[in-house]
Amino acid sequence: MLDALIVTLWIEHNGQMYIKEADGITSNCEATSKDLFHRFEKLPMKLVAVKCDTAKSYKNRKEYFNDKR
Repeated sequence: MLDALIVTLWIEHNGQMYIKEADGITSNCEATSKDLFHRFEKLPMKLVAVKCDTAKSYKNRKEYFNDKR
């Protein structure tokens, strides 16, 4: 069974760090990450990190960091 993964990006631009959830979901984190890093090579922003979460781990992380424990 393939898991649907939610992709979160950490982007650096003008000395500021931004966190953004990608618009779509994926089932292949490694290929998606490689594609994103390749696409960001041409942009003035720097892609610092990519994280893929299952729906459950994404929800748990959001609750943890939003202090809804």
